[in-house]
Amino acid sequence: MLEAAIFDMDGLLVESESRWRQAEQEVCRDLGLSLTEDDFDRTMGVRMREVAKLWFQWEPWAGPSTDEVARRVIDRVTELCQGVEALPGVPEAIELLVSAGCRLALCSSSDLVMIEAILASLGLRDRFEVVYSAENDAFGKPHPMPYLETASLLGVEPRRCIALEDSVAGTISAKAAGMRVIAVPDPQSRGGAQFGVADVVLESLAQLDDHVLGALADHTPLPTLSRPRFHLAFEVDDLTNARWFYGEALGCREGRSDEGWVDFDLWGHQIVAHLVDDGPPDSRTNDVDGHQVPAHHFGLILPSGAWHDLATRLKQAGVKFLMEPTVRFAGQPGEQSTMFVQDPAGNALEFKSVLDDRTVFALDMV
Repeated sequence: MLEAAIFDMDGLLVESESRWRQAEQEVCRDLGLSLTEDDFDRTMGVRMREVAKLWFQWEPWAGPSTDEVARRVIDRVTELCQGVEALPGVPEAIELLVSAGCRLALCSSSDLVMIEAILASLGLRDRFEVVYSAENDAFGKPHPMPYLETASLLGVEPRRCIALEDSVAGTISAKAAGMRVIAVPDPQSRGGAQFGVADVVLESLAQLDDHVLGALADHTPLPTLSRPRFHLAFEVDDLTNARWFYGEALGCREGRSDEGWVDFDLWGHQIVAHLVDDGPPDSRTNDVDGHQVPAHHFGLILPSGAWHDLATRLKQAGVKFLMEPTVRFAGQPGEQSTMFVQDPAGNALEFKSVLDDRTVFALDMV
């Protein structure tokens, strides 16, 4: 069971990362430092006092101590965050977790004075039973100490906690503490392999739902945006030859199959060999639940929330559907949500979502 949910703050509850970046740039400019965007990215999620020490190692300066420099940045960020609003999905995620029986805590690398100011601005202070700052810990994130200390204050075993994070350092910290982790990185980072340690990666907290919580509680693996499976369907004229080449010569594990198609596990990605009759390429189609879809198509297997959001976005954009969003194989191990669309050039794409990532190649579906 999951008994507690522990939230990070910066970048998860509020869009404070740009404010941190502005404050860091201002202070570095005043010190005459020539740090780059990459330098700032490297220290995301790390305590400001440790960041200041790193800056001094990279470019020593004369004048204020590293503690004073850290204080200047923190004070400036606190000032910039006045009147800040919660990110999309935050109130709903809190209500969902409370309704699921989770006690709530907050664990941040920011100083307590800044945490309290932001929570007061958001009107969320009373929602968290424990508010913990790692400012005085011997080790900060990515070390597990901050999350272990927070769980201890709650009186909950780490293995019964779920952590919600936006940074790599925080994700590693929570996983090292033995917690399950939902990562919600910024758009530039969410597809990166560095978030592969998280149990699931979402685009926003608005995609957190009962299914995600239930899967994490049961240790059911979910599709995740940090390592989405590519999907490619292509035409072949002989399934026996296809099985030899992909199954034996390449060594791909065979998944589901029917009289006219075979799934293969291409190093984690789903490829499907479709048996087609001779004819012009644009006439080669297969029946999918009564819809004739091009045998050659490609796409991704996405988390449920991302799939639903994509379906909504495509409908709002007026994109042509070859097959409207629907559920196939309901109640079977390979149950999946799917939709087929066509781009302006006529290329067909299929986007899928599965309830359990292990069923992508389920053999007992049909």
